[in-house]
Amino acid sequence: MIQLARMMLYDDEESRDVVSEVFATLVKTDIMPRNVENYLMTSVRNRCRNLLEHKDVRAKFEQVYVTEMKQGSVEEDDDFSPMAVERKYEQVITYAKKQLTGQTLMVFQMRHLQGMKYQEIADQLGISKVMVYKHLTKAMTIIREYQQKII
Repeated sequence: MIQLARMMLYDDEESRDVVSEVFATLVKTDIMPRNVENYLMTSVRNRCRNLLEHKDVRAKFEQVYVTEMKQGSVEEDDDFSPMAVERKYEQVITYAKKQLTGQTLMVFQMRHLQGMKYQEIADQLGISKVMVYKHLTKAMTIIREYQQKII
């Protein structure tokens, strides 16, 4: 399992963390899968994919943020360091968690923090893909308004 995670993540420490998280999740649930080996390998693969997609979302956010800051009125004191961008990212996520309500927050987290696809979210929540899209549109509108305030 660690080898699979290493092949996907190229990081020993993250690979061990992913495998540990899979075991922790299995221990928390009282469900024992029929084919444990397949379950564990699939779980590791899916968790690695989620982690990679989360990193991709964060990288896109950083790229958009830096681009917007360069295009807007940039003061000499502005900081484009990874730490500053990370702080802004965390501010936006915290704001989203406070401002978004109920299902909109749940859909936002499932899509952008867990990396789930529209259909997966719809199936899990028992709603249509159109409703998933509407919730995400609402969430992104609120987040964009916030970003305009802080930029």
